[in-house]
Amino acid sequence: MDAGRPAENAEARVEERRAYTLQFEDAKRLVTAYRETQAACVAVDSCWVTHGRLDTPRHGLAGGELGMRIDRARLKDAEPLRLIAESPALSGVEITRQDRTQQIIDLEARLAQQVVLRERLTELAEEGRGFSERRIQDLLQVERELARVQGEIESMQGRQRHLARVTDSVAITARYQEQRWVEPHQHGVLAPLWRALDRSVSLFFESLGQVILVVVFLTPWLVIGLPVLWLLSRLWRPLRRGLGRMKERRRARRGQE
Repeated sequence: MDAGRPAENAEARVEERRAYTLQFEDAKRLVTAYRETQAACVAVDSCWVTHGRLDTPRHGLAGGELGMRIDRARLKDAEPLRLIAESPALSGVEITRQDRTQQIIDLEARLAQQVVLRERLTELAEEGRGFSERRIQDLLQVERELARVQGEIESMQGRQRHLARVTDSVAITARYQEQRWVEPHQHGVLAPLWRALDRSVSLFFESLGQVILVVVFLTPWLVIGLPVLWLLSRLWRPLRRGLGRMKERRRARRGQE
């Protein structure tokens, strides 16, 4: 087989990726859909989760991303994919495909060549066991070359396994977003005014929340500080009188001198 050309009857090996976007009106439905899809993938051997993220902040919009791989042979009846595709929250789909056939054929050809070379080097190394001391350098060179070829073979086998995995399965990415739907009054001539009013109300309550936090923070200090200030004010008067008397005595002594 020519390493530079794919065989005419070779089966096409395609890497496929699918990205789905789902938008929900509230965080509760988002979390339920995310967990149902994740559980459906974990429950079968033909699907496995590659990564997952679910954010449910106290303030702000919820979101998440679920990455899965599903065996191509079981793709049509895969329950996780059905849950995503039939969801009323589905708003967008993106499918990308990349033909890996030529890359796999070239890799197989190079791997076969390296295996043949390894066998030949192994034979030379076995023959070199009887080399004389004058040819020990030749034996060491053969051993180094054999180690290099073995490393190349293992690297190619790793790439071969990777290509087999990405072509025998389909990568599914589901992005979950909480969407705040735009009200009808937010369109038209008065839209900037409505947005400004909405933003103003939001800023007002944010400022009010900050004031409440400051008051709550200062309340314990006020409870402790007010009695202390009252006590200091009560002690300050006698102390000031005593200091005044001491000053008068010093002046009187200086006058007598």
